[in-house]
Amino acid sequence: MQIARTLQIKAPLEKVWSILADDYATIGEWARAVERSAADPDAAPPPGAVVGGRVCTANIGDVIETITTFDPKHHVLAYSAQAKAMPFFVRGLTGRWTLNATKGGTRVDLGFKADLMPPFGTLMGWAMKRQFVAAIDDTLEDLKLWAETGEVHPDK
Repeated sequence: MQIARTLQIKAPLEKVWSILADDYATIGEWARAVERSAADPDAAPPPGAVVGGRVCTANIGDVIETITTFDPKHHVLAYSAQAKAMPFFVRGLTGRWTLNATKGGTRVDLGFKADLMPPFGTLMGWAMKRQFVAAIDDTLEDLKLWAETGEVHPDK
């Protein structure tokens, strides 16, 4: 299952990159889907990164994310995620943020992939996709608000 979303943020690219990359471990400060977050002490930071991953407490339980691509020159950050509460048929989760400067600020592209074991992916994928889309859309809305105003969504 793949999900792709694009969002325009009225904030400079370097500010949005700083939120997503430099402050990677602090997503729990602004994202509704994350109750709290911290750097993963077991994940070695890739060259140029502040941390190698993060541990998040979310509505699905604890999620460990590990940075797999860190490219500050092209503003690309990718990660893999492991969630203890995920069903057995979810073999892997990955996400990829790509930022591009625009006249009005920053275009944010987020790609998300869930590797689902057949036939369960076919049977349960539609319900999971709906949940993932809602969480991704909320996170993008939260990022936009945080980057543009420094405020946290009232539902956080």
